[in-house]
Amino acid sequence: MNSKVAKHIQDIEKLEDIKNVSKVLEELENKGLSQASIASGYIRGYLTNTTPSDIDILYFSKTHFLRAREILKDAIKKYNLEYLNWDIEGIWSVQIAAPYINSVQENLLLYYVNSIDTVYLVSDGKLHDPTGYGFEDSLAKTLRMNDFRTNGYKFYKDLDIVYLCLEGCRRIAKYGWHPTKESEDIIRFGLSLWKNLSLKDKDYIYTKRIQKKYLKTEIPIAKRIYDQYGWGFIFDKYL
Repeated sequence: MNSKVAKHIQDIEKLEDIKNVSKVLEELENKGLSQASIASGYIRGYLTNTTPSDIDILYFSKTHFLRAREILKDAIKKYNLEYLNWDIEGIWSVQIAAPYINSVQENLLLYYVNSIDTVYLVSDGKLHDPTGYGFEDSLAKTLRMNDFRTNGYKFYKDLDIVYLCLEGCRRIAKYGWHPTKESEDIIRFGLSLWKNLSLKDKDYIYTKRIQKKYLKTEIPIAKRIYDQYGWGFIFDKYL
């Protein structure tokens, strides 16, 4: 890691909100929610100097998510952190949702979109970069997709792959990231799987990954970028 990247990460770890969020993670672990971590949108915002999203927490234990919600609420209240944008309803257990996965980090490497989204915060206030590229890619705005074609491919449904491909497109169109050649190939790989999706799956893509993520005014520009990878048709019903 070069000095510029190292300083960037150190500066993030010194932020008051990051320190406070880490206290909550520590409290969750003390209550049995092992490996409590935060990745993706919230951490991505700090890494790429954009607005962080809400705070989604994942953990590794057999504690049910309903109990986990109550533990999280108590921790937030304990430290008077209600002002932060917590996704209390979204806290979830890797061990329950995917029992074939052995850790939070393994889940991130399998199911999160790219090297930047895979960077995660743990209870000691430190950021971890499991791919070894996320820290540097965040400053360069490089899209380096996690390669589902070789990374445990058997674990993915067609919907998972389509989702990952479209999220790759979104990071190019919405955030201006620069894809590696391998990432462009990965994004195109999922095109042939669209026809396999059920109407329910396609509706999920339309409502959750398009309508929720784009304003109408953003769609024409986004479509031109998605077209470069064969996915532009996803916007046709909105034009």
